[in-house]
Amino acid sequence: MSENTRDTRTKSAIIAGEGVLPVEIARRLTERGSPPLVLTMRSDEEAFRDVADPLVRLRYPSLSRVIKEIRRHGAVSVIMAGRVSKKLIYIPALFDPLTLKLLARSARDDHSLLAAVVGILEKEGISVLPYWHILPDFIAPEGQLGHRRPTADEVRDFEYGAAVLKITLPCSFGQALVVAGGAVVAVEAMEGTDATVERAGKLIAKGVLVKMMRVDQDPRYDLPTIGPKTIENMALAGLTCLAVEARRTLIVDAEKTFALAASRDIAVWGLPCQCS
Repeated sequence: MSENTRDTRTKSAIIAGEGVLPVEIARRLTERGSPPLVLTMRSDEEAFRDVADPLVRLRYPSLSRVIKEIRRHGAVSVIMAGRVSKKLIYIPALFDPLTLKLLARSARDDHSLLAAVVGILEKEGISVLPYWHILPDFIAPEGQLGHRRPTADEVRDFEYGAAVLKITLPCSFGQALVVAGGAVVAVEAMEGTDATVERAGKLIAKGVLVKMMRVDQDPRYDLPTIGPKTIENMALAGLTCLAVEARRTLIVDAEKTFALAASRDIAVWGLPCQCS
């Protein structure tokens, strides 16, 4: 599609982190006839072949560059999706002046940083769009999701875990935790869910993973996500049940996720949504 024929009035940009999610969003936008501008620090640029128009490789986190490229390519909105290492915020030499200014003014928790980025983009007249409406089939429903129902012990553990999360989540940490025998074994912090599961596996032989969304998270760009890798890591750690919040959790590659869960005899359950 040439620059002369492309309709930029509805063109979107994707700030793409790691994982399948941003690639799938780009694919679906392309299938709708609106291939997005993709801005990413990922090394696997081939993942966006044929689904980016164009692909811009960022060598380091630069909000100024992001804004410049969005304007240059005529995009009017942006979608933020995929994992970005939280360790980056402790390497100030990587950042441009605008991003450094943002970090200096913001708290270092995920929500505050993302909200600050969104605030700057919106101040520049760039709309931040939710990605769940592009992926409605990725949203976890309530109830039994996998091949088997959780055991009574697993139910007790994930109900206890959900009760604990309702206390920790307003403090902007602990999106996921592992419970075994009515005791909290590990709570997610900056390391992420996968590392939390690995840590728990060194302490216990069996347990349950519970994952929910904070009240202050913005569903446009900050939904909890699970996928095949979650199941693989749970199996390695000896965890036997995964409970996620319905309507506020994305399941990436659900068919493969549930097939892996069945092969590892891991129950998957959708908890009632805590939406207000």
